[in-house]
Amino acid sequence: MHFVRFAKPTQLPFNAALRRVKECGIEKRISDRPHAMLWLSKTYALSANMYASQIWSTQFLKHDNGFSNPLQVAHMAFLKRILGIKSTSANWCVLRECAQEPLHFIYWFRSAVKFWNRMVDSNSNTLRDVMKADIFLGNSGASNCWTRQMKDAFGDLQNGNVYRSDLLQCRKLNISNLRIDLLKFRHQAVWREAHGQDPCSC
Repeated sequence: MHFVRFAKPTQLPFNAALRRVKECGIEKRISDRPHAMLWLSKTYALSANMYASQIWSTQFLKHDNGFSNPLQVAHMAFLKRILGIKSTSANWCVLRECAQEPLHFIYWFRSAVKFWNRMVDSNSNTLRDVMKADIFLGNSGASNCWTRQMKDAFGDLQNGNVYRSDLLQCRKLNISNLRIDLLKFRHQAVWREAHGQDPCSC
């Protein structure tokens, strides 16, 4: 038995939070002030998208899979409406303009790692058996296991081999080093690839 599908991403809390941000903007007459609306969205909406994310988000933590999540799609649509730009605008440029990170980079990834570390610290033999069973299933080829998806998410990180080894050995993951890897290596890789290219074609 493994623990990957006890929860699924749901847009209900997130949509409710976005609606509250819109209503607050209208009520306070700040809908035409992007900085204020972005601050409200960080306050209300970002916490709402975290509901059970430590379980269901693992399949979206890979670098090339994050923007396929419906919550991330809704988030990007909301940011583009705040900026008053086309829905076809590049996601990375919109996030850069809004000084925000992709939801899967920091928020979901960190939540999943904290969840793992708490399980490692647990004194429950049953929970430890479940963790080992999930690792075994992932190593046997099952692609929908929590630990297998986490291991895949570490694939393009600078210290990915260290994180994968700690995961397979049921050791705690270093959140501080992971944050540096995500922000200074993975995130900047997007802009390193675009450096020197024609903006009209990139």
